[in-house]
Amino acid sequence: MRGAPFARFLVAGAANTGVTYGLFVVLCRWAPPPVAYSVVFVCGIALSYVLNAAFVFQTRASLRSAVRFPGVYLVQYLTGLALLTVLVHWGVDSRVAMPMTMCVTVPLTFVLSRRVLQGGARRAEAAPAPDRLPV
Repeated sequence: MRGAPFARFLVAGAANTGVTYGLFVVLCRWAPPPVAYSVVFVCGIALSYVLNAAFVFQTRASLRSAVRFPGVYLVQYLTGLALLTVLVHWGVDSRVAMPMTMCVTVPLTFVLSRRVLQGGARRAEAAPAPDRLPV
């Protein structure tokens, strides 16, 4: 899967979902479900950051990207909520609207995650070296 970042993104997402669900089940033994969900949500973002940096995009983690990364999930949430609301308002059954929403939010999250984690590196690679500037 070396040359397939989106495939790695899907694998990392599935792993994150499995780990956070398991953590949710364990935490629910001692904490009310809303508390367990809140803890797991934050842990899921942190795990997603680590998996995306190390496995998906194979880049170094940094304080700057770690601070910016939760914004990816804020945008994902707001986009998904808006799209789901519109689809349901238009009469689409919610059980169909949710997967339709995911068809937008999953690629959006991939693109935003890549931008946060590789943004600076991609711009640096795209810029020509000073000794190779066109004259």
